[in-house]
Amino acid sequence: MFPGTHRWAQGLPLTMPEHYTRDTLECTAWCNKCRRMTQHRVDGVRRGPCLEHEAPQFSQKQLARQKKQERERQQPALFEEPKR
Repeated sequence: MFPGTHRWAQGLPLTMPEHYTRDTLECTAWCNKCRRMTQHRVDGVRRGPCLEHEAPQFSQKQLARQKKQERERQQPALFEEPKR
């Protein structure tokens, strides 16, 4: 229809975002990735990310830093000169 027309005038369902109390930690909601109702974290008063599907625990920078530290533990500066 027209850009300024209300949703109810277009015959579309009226939906409102859910807001939760500050004491709410989790809620059940639809997850598009899991394609089912799952537990979601509540951030502040808004629904946050899904808690049930495999979300990455570390960023790419964190993973690279962990790999570098692991390599240094296995062979610590083998050919470097000692620092004075």
